[in-house]
Amino acid sequence: MQAIFGLTREQHNRLYFDEYTNDSGILHFHSPIELYFVDGGEMEVFVNDKRRILRAGEMSVALSFDAHAYATVGTSRSSVLIIPSYMCEEFSQAIRHKRAVTPFICDKEAVKSIKDCFSKIKECGENSIKMRGYIYVILGIVMEHINLESIDEPLDSKLSSRLLFYINENYKSNVTLATVSQAFGYTPEHLSRYFKSCFKIGINRYITMVRLKNALELMHEGRHTVLFCAMESGFNSVRTFYRAFAEEFHCSPSEYLKSVGIDAEKGLSHFEISE
Repeated sequence: MQAIFGLTREQHNRLYFDEYTNDSGILHFHSPIELYFVDGGEMEVFVNDKRRILRAGEMSVALSFDAHAYATVGTSRSSVLIIPSYMCEEFSQAIRHKRAVTPFICDKEAVKSIKDCFSKIKECGENSIKMRGYIYVILGIVMEHINLESIDEPLDSKLSSRLLFYINENYKSNVTLATVSQAFGYTPEHLSRYFKSCFKIGINRYITMVRLKNALELMHEGRHTVLFCAMESGFNSVRTFYRAFAEEFHCSPSEYLKSVGIDAEKGLSHFEISE
């Protein structure tokens, strides 16, 4: 699963909302703000370096250029509201050079208030002033719950986007901090600090996360060996994959699949290894 630049979102650049059943979204990023609501069941949500299982009545917040992804756990119903920055300029200014410490809102009363405004937006039709009023009420509630913190270095959206795009185009090869630094003409030390300040995650861990996300996508298909999932995702050995998986998810791949109701015997058992 590749983290991709959401070019379609950039081109449309308009308010967007939709509803889903058993949704699964690849790791991606774009400039519009994305509010994602779990309306039923459970969803596994990634925002930058944060991961959480969200349940009905909870939501996630992806600010501009936050890398985010979704995967249904069992069954789910969900909905999304995507807000372009030109429709909330004051909010965009308020979060400039800041990241969300807690991109998940689990206060169900707060989420209900946001969803009520969400419903009102759908009824606004061509009344753009009324629509923006509800948008600002939503974003005001969001700001009270995501705990913003300053980024150490100014966020260069163009550079940060290029970095994410490069990594996610090349993660299946031997991409490392050294190779990325060489490609962009920066010292490893500078690029490491810059990446961490932008995304609150080390560049090497981000590369590992992207590889794990791709492996998880393949594993959820239920028809590949763990060796294939690991190698196809850029890991240099099945043992390296198992180690990274255990460090991130605190279980083995077969245990993970069992926990989400997928038959691990179809491809993983032949390559199970002991720790």
